[in-house]
Amino acid sequence: MSAELLLLSKNIKVLFYIILFIADLFLWFIIWRELKERDRILRASVLVLKTAVTALFLFLLLRIVLYKGEFADPANAFRQIQMGTMAVLLVSSSTACLTANLLKWMISLLRGRKAGNSGIANTLIFILLTLLVADGYFRQRLDIRTVRQTVTVTGLDPALDGMKIALIADLHISSWHDSYDRLDRAMQSVDDEDPDLILNTGDFITFGWQEFGRSDTILRKAKALAGAFAVEGNHDDGTYYPGFDDSYGAECRMMVEQYIESSGYTLLRDSAAVINFRGKNIAIAGVATHGHRLDMTYGNFEKVLSPLPDSLFTILLIHDPAGWLISSIAGRLPDLTVAGHTHGFQAGLPGRGWSPSALIHEQWRGLYEFCGSHLFVSTGLGTMGMAARFFMPPEIVILTITTD
Repeated sequence: MSAELLLLSKNIKVLFYIILFIADLFLWFIIWRELKERDRILRASVLVLKTAVTALFLFLLLRIVLYKGEFADPANAFRQIQMGTMAVLLVSSSTACLTANLLKWMISLLRGRKAGNSGIANTLIFILLTLLVADGYFRQRLDIRTVRQTVTVTGLDPALDGMKIALIADLHISSWHDSYDRLDRAMQSVDDEDPDLILNTGDFITFGWQEFGRSDTILRKAKALAGAFAVEGNHDDGTYYPGFDDSYGAECRMMVEQYIESSGYTLLRDSAAVINFRGKNIAIAGVATHGHRLDMTYGNFEKVLSPLPDSLFTILLIHDPAGWLISSIAGRLPDLTVAGHTHGFQAGLPGRGWSPSALIHEQWRGLYEFCGSHLFVSTGLGTMGMAARFFMPPEIVILTITTD
């Protein structure tokens, strides 16, 4: 990363913290003004809550700003997404309060009346959003679900009927820094399923290879009869590391490969493995994903898929589901493609409902089909950006392949 880009990144981070500080001050102003003539017990209770939020914000800010060690150390990497959670709370609360007050002012203006007392609307907004964010951090992001899906493949060899695949996506290993025991239980639950295959669609890390720590000892507790296979996601090449350069990129790719393989996986870097399962050959192919946000690039689909016979049942691992249909450049689509990447935005409507992820990704969760080819997209296991999930629980996916 050039000195100019590094300076820009630092300036953006400073601006981010300034915005959060302003949001916190605004909340203090609006809540104090609303409660100054209210019942003393109510006022004291809310102000204690607000003081706790501010204290947590300042404590986290100081820990991040004063930290001088390795940026990708698991504890520091986790603090980055803890701050993301705090940002969600401060920005959403202040924005909601500001919007409510503007609406009240506009309505009073249209009616030709002076705006009256808002009661404790702003206070209620702050309390409700604080409770929601706390639930997303302490409970929902750790509430791992097992999603089961049957995939019916036309023309599947009867010998492969009933194949069970465990799909893991978006571990973002440092997001488990305070909860390695939960990750351990998740891997044990995968092992208890006795899957035939374990497939991992990447984003083992968020910033740098150092996030792994000793987590490979946890990940390899999940085993499969016919093996475990993985591809790299767009975070796994280290390009999100502050101060990234070619030297760190080469180091990160080497270390990530070592950690993935010591976690029990065969890493597929634009390659395919043909394995024998129940006396039949099947192909497990993997194509890497690179890039940032909406600017994604992929490895060589043609190199990986073209040599594979059309008659061979083929599973493709790719991190970003947008690469599914692009893979047709090889002349055919795989029988089954598995992906992650979207996280389901880590937020959605209750009851597996709509998510803002649908505005960004054409395929963002669940099973899709096109011309006999199937895609399954997992909303992932870990978190990034914010250490929270809202009605978008972390998941382990169990796919059962059947014949029609």
